[in-house]
Amino acid sequence: MTVAAPPTTDCFFEGRGKTAVSASAAIDPRIRRHGPILIRIGATSLKRPPIAIITGVRLTEIMALANGLAGCADTPPDSEVYLDGDVRRVYVGIDIDVGELLLARTLGVDGVIAHHPVGSRARLGLPAVIERHVAQMQAEGIPAGVAHELMLARKQPIARALHMTNYDRVVDAARRLQMPLMNIHLAADIIGRQFFTDFVGRVVDGQATTVGGLIDELKTIPEMEASLVQPGLWLGKAENPVGRWIVQIAAGTSGGAAIYRTYYEYGINTILAMHIDDRDLRELEQLQVPRANLVITGHMPSDSIGMNRIIGALEQRGLEVIAGSGVIRV
Repeated sequence: MTVAAPPTTDCFFEGRGKTAVSASAAIDPRIRRHGPILIRIGATSLKRPPIAIITGVRLTEIMALANGLAGCADTPPDSEVYLDGDVRRVYVGIDIDVGELLLARTLGVDGVIAHHPVGSRARLGLPAVIERHVAQMQAEGIPAGVAHELMLARKQPIARALHMTNYDRVVDAARRLQMPLMNIHLAADIIGRQFFTDFVGRVVDGQATTVGGLIDELKTIPEMEASLVQPGLWLGKAENPVGRWIVQIAAGTSGGAAIYRTYYEYGINTILAMHIDDRDLRELEQLQVPRANLVITGHMPSDSIGMNRIIGALEQRGLEVIAGSGVIRV
């Protein structure tokens, strides 16, 4: 299978993009709001696009496809093809451990695709992706020097912790099982961040939209509707206006208390993030910043948004995908 070369855009600077779903009378208004979602085909007049019949796709080709969808010129440092191979049937999960590899062999798949780094260079490369916090902060008016110091304070403890890990345990198991294995982290997160950015931009109406109203809209996203974990307001009041907002995703991990406090100090009212540590949340609560809001969208449903777009692209190319281990398929 031939995969088109990825665009020249550097994956460390994604743009805001355009909505993938056009405003059409044939599409329900609620669906239009969501942009590039996957539509379940039932007994309607809509027809599924033709699916190409393939003999096999290399995992390296799948990586190139994901990079292209995200606008990454090169494979990010937190993503890797650990063991390449031809695949027709793949198991896709958010987190992959030895148990999922054994399950995949039992299911008779040809390869496994994880979202989070499994090991090797990708796992140890996560701190390099945390550097993306600098560009995200600068885009909101935070000086480069301040942003760099905050990023280092976030990056260094994670790099030290990874230094102590058994980084190749699962990858070694894949080699022994001869199970092709890869992970796609940043590219999927970039796709997810762009989705949230487009979505919030459509549903927020200046100062008129409250944070509670925004959360109600977020709950209509298919991955959120299907999830037991729902978007929630973890800091602030539901009646607060959304005000100036940012989607703080696709930088390796969440910003933490110091970075979020700085966003508030520089005029951001509402931060959307997948998750936050309890210690960081308690620190933000003690600050009592007026009208500061933190919306937690939920880790698994948020990760599923980006991974579902990649899965959809794989299915359009004829691959059979079995989703599990945290992927909320809609």
